[in-house]
Amino acid sequence: MAADGSGATSPAGLVADRLDAWPGISKVRADCGVGLALAAEGIQIIHLHSGDEAELRLTRPVVDRLGEALAGSGRVTVHPDGDWITVRLDTDSDVALVVSLASVAIKAGAGDAAAPRSRTPCGAAPAGGPAGSPS
Repeated sequence: MAADGSGATSPAGLVADRLDAWPGISKVRADCGVGLALAAEGIQIIHLHSGDEAELRLTRPVVDRLGEALAGSGRVTVHPDGDWITVRLDTDSDVALVVSLASVAIKAGAGDAAAPRSRTPCGAAPAGGPAGSPS
């Protein structure tokens, strides 16, 4: 994911490259229709809509448990009543945070058999929900 065609890699591109090397992770089109997603065994856990932010599907129980600490970091936006958080990607530490939280997202998704479309969509999803989701 080049930031501007110059060959430079955006922070989101770094996230995608690092996690694509993990077993069981694949790059796919985001269900919401915007950008790239990283999926673990078919469950989308990260959406990369731009070069400077990542959305992670942690699931509501995990967001309820970790939300205050994540929001307190100043790097994470916790969306009320949602499964997704947004991490602003400005530094190498932000990239490392997303890579670390990917493990949490994988574990949370594995415990949710209906994970792909059963919960709240990411922030980039159209008002009707993720692309292709049932009404």
